[in-house]
Amino acid sequence: MSTTTQTYLNAIANRRTIYNLTDALPQNVSVSDIQAVVQSIIKNTPTALNSQENRAIIVTGNTHKKIWNSVINAIPGENGKKRPTSARDEAYGCVIFFTEQNTIKKFQKDYPAAASAFPVAASATTGAVQINSWTALETMGLGCHLQHYNDAVRAALGDLVPESWTVNSQLCFGSQVIPAGDKTFIDNPVNIYN
Repeated sequence: MSTTTQTYLNAIANRRTIYNLTDALPQNVSVSDIQAVVQSIIKNTPTALNSQENRAIIVTGNTHKKIWNSVINAIPGENGKKRPTSARDEAYGCVIFFTEQNTIKKFQKDYPAAASAFPVAASATTGAVQINSWTALETMGLGCHLQHYNDAVRAALGDLVPESWTVNSQLCFGSQVIPAGDKTFIDNPVNIYN
């Protein structure tokens, strides 16, 4: 196996959920660096018929805190507030991932025989964008965790983004305090059949 392939596989293996974050970026990492990485991933992740429906924004500072305050306030009772409170108080910011629904509708109209495939393909490509972004941010020394408070985040965004953008997830990031623990794996071989 080539060194390049092994480096890539190591990056995938090292991408872990890190909840213990600080409201800071690692030395020599800027929000502009994060923006450039996510922009490149969105640009280069394949989409069905090159439909390019993936979108993202990065929120930090007061906007980040305001969005997570709104999420916290939208959750009834205290039980479900721990993770969004942690995202608000400990993360430096988050990348919010979206799907542009008008793009999907246009491709469904232009290719009616494949209309039902476009939402499924969009779901797959947003997943690819999210995991690629998460892995790339990990290689930059960031700790990250992926959240799905989609409806509450969408409500908090108001008119910051177009109405046709559907929220898919929130990748919270910051400097890592404690590394992830050991991970256990099931026996799940990939078999070869000739």
